[in-house]
Amino acid sequence: MANPAPAIWPEAFPPKEGDPAITHKPIGKTLIIGAGPAGIRCAQELLKRRPHAEVEVFSNEPYQPYNRIQLSALLAGEMAYEQVLTELPDSAVHINFRFTICAIDTIDHRHKQVIDSLGNTHNYDNLVIATGARPHLPNIPGLELPGVYTFRSLKDTEQLYSRTSSARHIVVVGGGLLGLEAARALLRNNTKVTVVQQNARLMNRQLDDNAAQMLQRKMESMGITFILNSGVRQVLGSDRVTGVVTRDKQEIPCDTVLVCAGIKPNKEIARDARIHVGEGINVDDQLGTSIRDIYAIGECCEHRGITYGLASPGFEQAAICADVICGGNATYTGSQEASKLKVVGEAIFSMGEVADLERRPFQRIVSYRRKRENQYRKLVVRKGRLTGILSYGEWAETRRVQEAFHNSRRIWPWQLIWFFFTGNLFFLAGNNKGIRQWPADTVICQCNAVPLEQLIHEIDCGASSVSELQAKTGAGTVCGSCKPLLEQLTEHQGPREKETGWVVTALLSFFALAVAVLVASTPGLEVSSSALTTDNFEQIWNDKFWKQVTGFSLLGMSLIGLVVSLRKKLPRLKLGNFSYWRIFHMVLGFFCAITLILHTGFHLGENFNQILMLDFLLVLALGSLTGAVLGLGHWLSATAAGRLRKTWQWAHILVAWPLPVLLLVHILTVYYF
Repeated sequence: MANPAPAIWPEAFPPKEGDPAITHKPIGKTLIIGAGPAGIRCAQELLKRRPHAEVEVFSNEPYQPYNRIQLSALLAGEMAYEQVLTELPDSAVHINFRFTICAIDTIDHRHKQVIDSLGNTHNYDNLVIATGARPHLPNIPGLELPGVYTFRSLKDTEQLYSRTSSARHIVVVGGGLLGLEAARALLRNNTKVTVVQQNARLMNRQLDDNAAQMLQRKMESMGITFILNSGVRQVLGSDRVTGVVTRDKQEIPCDTVLVCAGIKPNKEIARDARIHVGEGINVDDQLGTSIRDIYAIGECCEHRGITYGLASPGFEQAAICADVICGGNATYTGSQEASKLKVVGEAIFSMGEVADLERRPFQRIVSYRRKRENQYRKLVVRKGRLTGILSYGEWAETRRVQEAFHNSRRIWPWQLIWFFFTGNLFFLAGNNKGIRQWPADTVICQCNAVPLEQLIHEIDCGASSVSELQAKTGAGTVCGSCKPLLEQLTEHQGPREKETGWVVTALLSFFALAVAVLVASTPGLEVSSSALTTDNFEQIWNDKFWKQVTGFSLLGMSLIGLVVSLRKKLPRLKLGNFSYWRIFHMVLGFFCAITLILHTGFHLGENFNQILMLDFLLVLALGSLTGAVLGLGHWLSATAAGRLRKTWQWAHILVAWPLPVLLLVHILTVYYF
């Protein structure tokens, strides 16, 4: 998290949470300047809380509000115009909602009114500035020529769409996310597209060299040409674009130039009203500006020294702002600077520091790559805490790893070893479906600070739906970004589903546990004093030949059991239904217990052999307890079943893996001596 923003006059901020004057007062009339994603979401959140509130949204674009994120799909012809439009609140339900196409020029906060471009005044009780951002135009000669475009609005999209029918060669200036999505979209009509990137790699802020190269190869296979480490220095032409000159003086003939070089917050209307601004409009933890009852959200605002150029932080800010206006106590502590994107069809997740890393003490970088599946993952860990995460390709653990980053969870060396070999950081329940196995103090709802243990407690007390959890805990009632997690928590409520083959699993577990207890508690059999009195059982456990047969059988079954236990974790071993493999694993355990009796005659041995026997019995006992919880878990609460299963399974794994070494030493000592 960046350093907090410079101090803003505290007396200029509105009353804070808990003040009865704001908690119980009517919200009055709310004006929202800007009809982008954040502005419309704020209106929706206000009306969700106060359906009859007086809310008016002003737009300076002559269109119905639209989803800016989908403009590249519209440009590519993959979506229709109607599909990118944002649905406005229903005026039949929300009778005091208005949407007005008219630019706002001035804010007069002394009289609590705004003045539009036609000179009309509009009074407000609360004002939300959601003016967004505009394209950044670098200082390049020739950008004023016809044939130079930006890609930010629906108007830009319409112009580019028309241009592609006649354009033969388009140069895209900028190899960031927007530039790459635009380049892909412009490929239609067999148009030649060249991307000029000033940095040495694509998406240089989100990707490292390996991930950037994978993305570049994917886009080159689509027909896009790249010129890296060489920005555009001049646009050529007199009355129209004829080409560009790069930094290394290479001249590229073209008829169209698209500038995608970043954005700049639209803060001028706030600055002119003497509202504190920095890189954006300065706001506090309630999204309030330095003027009472005026808020700012989305790309135009700056919180704790950070401006966000992604849609999701704007949605979070919109919901929290609406909650504050309605007298709620939600606070905004910042959004995770995570890029979870679909770039040209590839899932990319980037968070923290992942590229151009400086050498630092106690810093480790661990990578995992599977070229065949086009997967690449990278973790940066410093002093046992995640400082960077990068993923190219689908990764089920993304949400869990993101939570570990946000809450500074301890990352242990064995987790990094596991990640190096499997690409997963967590041994058990590492994916999104294992949310119940996350640490109990994990904050699921950031807006209202609701931890996982509170949600599970309410579920165990009878809450069986997202709406019931929201009513009891407040989770998911502000920005709603945690609703997918709430859905995962409640999706299996009601009668708990029984495990496949639960009867067999439970019976085998009890039989194996009984045999383990029998071996541990039964005194060792004595050798007969005469060959005439030797029984059949003694001819097995006390005969050298049969002792070798049972011993090597025990070794083989143990090794097979260890390999089968990896089946769930190693992708290449995932054959068939896991439930049946688990039953097979338990059958092996049961026969290991029987073979152990045949091999030892209930003798625990001495010294090293005794350590081996005790470890073997612990493996059987803990495995049996794990199986019992699996088989009978539907009779327990979800919390109890999850905790017992995790405890016994970890203990079983912990004592199982020394077995191969102990068995090997046992065999060597027996045959050597």
